[in-house]
Amino acid sequence: MEIEVLEKEHDTLRIALPKGEETILIPLVEALQSEEKVVEARYYIGHPFLDRPTLYLKTRGEKPQATLKRVLKTLADTYGDALSDFDKKAEKAKA
Repeated sequence: MEIEVLEKEHDTLRIALPKGEETILIPLVEALQSEEKVVEARYYIGHPFLDRPTLYLKTRGEKPQATLKRVLKTLADTYGDALSDFDKKAEKAKA
């Protein structure tokens, strides 16, 4: 996935995702909003043919890129566990 950093300050980060990758934004923003050090987390989809979906993140007391990395790792672990669990149950269902 090609992510472009549009804006990077000491407490804010704005990134653009490839077109068609906006489905990750909902769980990502929800997870970010539950973080204590996140002041604001939101996304903008814009025009489906002209704009790339963007994520805006503002933090307090922590670099936004560190917060984003931690939350992305948590989501990857969560969904990876779900995939692993599904694979195990799918194998049992075949038998």
